[in-house]
Amino acid sequence: MRKKINKYDVALILVIIAVNVLILIYGSNNMIQETEKIAYVYSNNELVGRYTLTDDYETEFKVENEKGTGYNTVRIEDGKIWIHEATCPDKICLHQGKIHNGGEVIVCLPNRFMIQIKGSTDNSDPDDIDIIAQ
Repeated sequence: MRKKINKYDVALILVIIAVNVLILIYGSNNMIQETEKIAYVYSNNELVGRYTLTDDYETEFKVENEKGTGYNTVRIEDGKIWIHEATCPDKICLHQGKIHNGGEVIVCLPNRFMIQIKGSTDNSDPDDIDIIAQ
């Protein structure tokens, strides 16, 4: 004996299709947002600025520490961010170089300054070497 599809079966199928379409739309919007790389700049453990790293955005700015005895000059260019100039005695923050991948951090302890990138962790740049093993 065959059962016929009733109106409740059709309604259930339509609800399932609608939920799947909503999940696809929501998921694609989140994927686009996750590919953004955002640099968070902190001074004295407080957020000073939030910058989206894109290839067409360039800027340079100076952040002084709370005592006014030191500063860091930050440069953003070609989707990368780095410390261009600093008054700290060891200059380790200058030697950390340009960063552009999610999860990378530059820290200047004497000036209580930090840059952290959150967002995409795409390491597709062939010049970036993560590890070499023999």
